[in-house]
Amino acid sequence: MKAEIHTLVSKEIYRNRWLTLKEDKIQRADGSEGIYSVIEKDDFVVILPIEDDSIYVVEQYRYPIGERTIELPQGSWELTPNAAPEDLAAGELLEETGLVAGELSYVGYQKLAQGYSAQGYHIYLARDLTYQGQNLDAEEVGLTASRMKTADFLALILAGKITDATSVTAFLLAQAKKLID
Repeated sequence: MKAEIHTLVSKEIYRNRWLTLKEDKIQRADGSEGIYSVIEKDDFVVILPIEDDSIYVVEQYRYPIGERTIELPQGSWELTPNAAPEDLAAGELLEETGLVAGELSYVGYQKLAQGYSAQGYHIYLARDLTYQGQNLDAEEVGLTASRMKTADFLALILAGKITDATSVTAFLLAQAKKLID
């Protein structure tokens, strides 16, 4: 398929260890020009830690929205961007929840926000869980982990109380694939 938009000039506006912001001068298929802002971030993982009829979740303060949110454990390793997704999933699970999975299975891959980024995320289901203790990063101060019934997690999604799109998509995809109840 032929590209509908061509990049004429790409300029890096900002960079830190988590992301790069670019502003591209583009030409559309009809010949008109414009700009497009693009955020470059490495892919990440999200984990569904399941035990019996329960799921482990994390709650943390999210600065951009100014509130604490309930989410599935997720993250990336900015200092090791080429880590294998399954290693990243196991590491993030341990870091955020203190859990080690005896069984880690792949659920799928999704894109996060295709309108401004190519970043995506790998979804893993974690079972046969053993607690070993959290090891939070400095950015995760105040993060707590807890266990809740999967039915309660779904009820919170439906009530609009869990709004993290990554967590919602991962949970519903695993349900649709009949990997969880």
